[in-house]
Amino acid sequence: MDQQYKRVTVQWDHERLKRDRLAQLQAEMQRMNIGGLYLTEGHHTRYLLDAQVPVGKVFVPVEGEVDAFVRGRDIGYIRKQHGAAREADLPPTEVREAHGMKGFANEVRDLMNRHGVGGERLGVDILRPELLLELFEAGVPVVPGEIPCERATSVKTQDELAMYRGIGEQYRQTLGAFRDAIKPGLTELDLAAVVTATWAYVGGEDVAQLNVCTQENTNPWRRWSTERVIQPGDIVGIDFHGRGFGGLRGDCSDTFLAADEATPEQRAQYRQAYEYLQAAIKELRAGRTIRDVLASQPPIPDQYREQQLNYNMAHGVGINHSGYPHVDPRRKPIDDVLIADQVLAVECHFGADGGPFGVKLEELVRVTDSEPEIIVGIPVDKALMA
Repeated sequence: MDQQYKRVTVQWDHERLKRDRLAQLQAEMQRMNIGGLYLTEGHHTRYLLDAQVPVGKVFVPVEGEVDAFVRGRDIGYIRKQHGAAREADLPPTEVREAHGMKGFANEVRDLMNRHGVGGERLGVDILRPELLLELFEAGVPVVPGEIPCERATSVKTQDELAMYRGIGEQYRQTLGAFRDAIKPGLTELDLAAVVTATWAYVGGEDVAQLNVCTQENTNPWRRWSTERVIQPGDIVGIDFHGRGFGGLRGDCSDTFLAADEATPEQRAQYRQAYEYLQAAIKELRAGRTIRDVLASQPPIPDQYREQQLNYNMAHGVGINHSGYPHVDPRRKPIDDVLIADQVLAVECHFGADGGPFGVKLEELVRVTDSEPEIIVGIPVDKALMA
């Protein structure tokens, strides 16, 4: 690997991160009158424990500490990181025999009683149907647990913001390596391999999603890379979701040219996409309603409108995939406002129906009371901006 690419490191306060995350989640639970959350999804357990837990579960009371339930084989290392972990005695997702099916609701009610929230509403994320039915039959008031989780995780703590600034540096290096590797004769899969290797080299955790597209595969945007060979003068695009520090995900797109000089059509289309993206970023300020942000979406040239409306103006990112809030022009806007320290991916895809190529650009930003903080600063293709 070229010496210009260096491993990125970030330090964060593990205990403070967990405290801040729990406080945000419990505030949302209080607001929604939820006494406890029983969460089995991996991104939720990792969020609350700051640790990867295979098939683990957590119970979150509206006040007090998190209970973690893990397999016996994992309990040692989870206790080192979290402390209050017990061997799983609540069923995860396995189908149980009929004679053993009726204990789950009693176990959950006992757990809620121990935390002083017996009889209150219980939020759940993913449960097998038979377990959910058992809770209903036992009279446990069940509500969706994803909603408070989405709202809480959308606002980043001080440690998460430090992680995201480190992820921004990882992205800059990875996108730079992708740009520098582009040359006629390579395939899309060749370039995808460069991205995967560079992400690992700079300290990324893993690749959650990666699309590399060239020329006609950029319009409409093709989701999976192919053996297509790059030709001189091709447009080359990337959409990359990489997990970085603490499992937090980034989401950026960029477009480059496999030549030193662009055609007038290529320059015009790239500049229109770039100018749209910069204008869209400026609209994302704390306190603005989602409705108002959508109403102020920058003008989209008619020939690109249909493709662009397939994408969010912006969407949240975090420990899960594309997240809350979604500023989606095809949906009725949610009744909420942007909040300081949300991290959003602002995206555009400009490709005319039947056109020879498309331009995809996407930037990560932090919402503030004024103009957003640019987290990545995606590389600009000088030939396309000439």
